[in-house]
Amino acid sequence: MIKMLMKFAVVGLSGVGVNMAVYTFLTSFGTNFLIAAGFAFGVAVTNNFVWNVLWTFKGRAKDRNVKIKFVSFLAISVINLGVNLMILRSLVEFMQVNEILAQLTAIAVASSLNFGLNFLITFREKRQKQRKEETGTAVHYEDYYPADLQ
Repeated sequence: MIKMLMKFAVVGLSGVGVNMAVYTFLTSFGTNFLIAAGFAFGVAVTNNFVWNVLWTFKGRAKDRNVKIKFVSFLAISVINLGVNLMILRSLVEFMQVNEILAQLTAIAVASSLNFGLNFLITFREKRQKQRKEETGTAVHYEDYYPADLQ
């Protein structure tokens, strides 16, 4: 799990780069910081999903198709966007923090929630596979079919 967390952090950092590039570009043309954050989110979440499927969580949740994973990932990301925007708005409007620094801070705070929810929901493994990996033992027929169905 530590390895996945580290990969998730690397993907997240690339997402921060994408997010900040889009955000900075849009705000430099006078786009409202909250609207710019929304657009930046959309581009960054797509970047992060692709890299998390291909690298961070590669091979996990094989029982779920990529569309279902994307919907789950997007829903979790929307929750994190809400957390991000609340923090961003509070820092900019109430604490007078620079918009760029405020966005970086908001991203950092929301990231731990993002990993946890995606690990537990989007890329979760079936219990049998998790048990097999944890114990190093084979999964038996009865793990899939309760005794009353055999």
